[in-house]
Amino acid sequence: MGKYYTLHEKIRNLAFASRAGLLLLQMISNWIIPDHEADAFRSPPDPNLSYGLSDNIVQQLFGGLIRWDAQYFIHIAEYGYTHENTLAFFPLYPLLVRYLAQIVYFPLQVILNYHSTIIVTAVVLNVYLFVKASELFYSLSRAVLHHEVLAYRAAILFCINPASIFFSAPYSESLFALLTFSALLNYERGGGWTAPAAFGLAAATRSNGLVNIGFVLYHKLQHCSTYYYKLRNARSSTSDQVSLVLVVLLTFNYTLVPLFVASFSVVVPFLLYQAWCYIKYCGDEASSALPPHLQSFVHANFLHSPESGEAEWCYAPIPFAYTHVQDKHWEVGLFRYYQLKQLPNFLLAVPIVLMIICHAALYFVDSPQVVWSLGIPHPRQLAAASLKRKTEEHESSGDDGACAAGGKEQGNGDDAALNGTSAGEQQQWCYSGVRAWKVFVYTVHGLAVCFFCLLFVNVQVTTRLVCSSCPVVYWFAAHVATSSSSSNTNSPSATRQKTPGKKLLPQKLLVPEPAQNLSKPFAVAFLSNFPQDFWGQVVISYFLLYFMLGTVMFSNFLPWT
Repeated sequence: MGKYYTLHEKIRNLAFASRAGLLLLQMISNWIIPDHEADAFRSPPDPNLSYGLSDNIVQQLFGGLIRWDAQYFIHIAEYGYTHENTLAFFPLYPLLVRYLAQIVYFPLQVILNYHSTIIVTAVVLNVYLFVKASELFYSLSRAVLHHEVLAYRAAILFCINPASIFFSAPYSESLFALLTFSALLNYERGGGWTAPAAFGLAAATRSNGLVNIGFVLYHKLQHCSTYYYKLRNARSSTSDQVSLVLVVLLTFNYTLVPLFVASFSVVVPFLLYQAWCYIKYCGDEASSALPPHLQSFVHANFLHSPESGEAEWCYAPIPFAYTHVQDKHWEVGLFRYYQLKQLPNFLLAVPIVLMIICHAALYFVDSPQVVWSLGIPHPRQLAAASLKRKTEEHESSGDDGACAAGGKEQGNGDDAALNGTSAGEQQQWCYSGVRAWKVFVYTVHGLAVCFFCLLFVNVQVTTRLVCSSCPVVYWFAAHVATSSSSSNTNSPSATRQKTPGKKLLPQKLLVPEPAQNLSKPFAVAFLSNFPQDFWGQVVISYFLLYFMLGTVMFSNFLPWT
């Protein structure tokens, strides 16, 4: 009897297969399509470096990945922060590549030069990080959505996400996604100091990691609420004096002190990096001399290196290198990218922005009490939702949005009386699906990232920033693409819903993967059986189109997200 694969193993296999397909596609397109002469940074080659047959093979296999900002990451991994422009790229990923390459180079130096070793290391590392991030994302989706089908399909969509090329090229997206999903999963499983530490490492990988401090604040408020209700329930059996002492202890032990420490853990890597930049570019210590070919490159392009003396931002009120470099070299600032010539870049970002906004609008309309409560439920609402969940599992009647009172159709006064809350209040606190109360904080986070990209940064990066940091975009896409008339159901009489805000079939009637596919490592019915629903077709087409088109364009130095 053949091996049967779990859904977790299926996601791992699909993630690896998607990377293999992407690498093959970029290699072929890089061979047959001439490179565009882009006005972008290209790391100057070392004239003293010898290239053998193996090095040429590496260039042929992975040359299409060393485009755009990948040039910076490879340059930093090989030479360090040689001039001011490089300071825009945070250190964790290039340093990780450098140290791994130094280890790998020892046995490989007989066949590869150091530059080729760095390229191979960066690509292989990102493939590994992406596969692990896919597995973590699947586990996170299960923990938040409590819906096996949506979690599985969201993870599938992550494997073919619209910014896929940036997860395999020497960019920091895969590492950032891995650290972010790891921290979020840790919070969903009970929390601890692992999550803030992982968020801190994410902030040392990309600047938008600082936005994750919102998750820290939310979970600390949630803990505060939980302990507050515990104390209030215990108040009747204790004196007022003891209760006051407990309230004071609660305030300091479960809110202020942990919140400060956790927030500091997220911010401190960013501050340390800025302090290092200041010492390197503004300090009195003499810096090490650059190799001759880099010195020539820096002087020829009028770049500022540590050897050039103090940088102009050293005397700014807040001497952060990052803000200065982004402002001077990338023109980052409020509405600074709103120019007619940038219209194509805005159009590239439209689909991902619409998905975030559409999900948020539907969520806020469908779950107003969750929104007004900032996603922090009363313990009785949690108990009611959990009880309803267990009842639905027993009766095999759960759906995509199981709520505390089972929705307007199923809620009744008896349930409300039993749990001590009104039926209307319970109807808003969903336990599973994209309407689940746990999705609230992810929805707010997605909006924050989306609008920050639209207002301040180069808008074409919106797609890859959202895809590497916002789980909610995959959850909503999976919800839209999961038609109630799907072939993966046991109910042939299901009626089709035609709007993105549709409800799904009961969860017990949806099958994540047909039984015949569980013995096949790479068979995925969600992709092989194209959705019959219009919005499902739109979502799958968008993901696949950006996956392929982005790979082809990026590998030939054509502008992409």
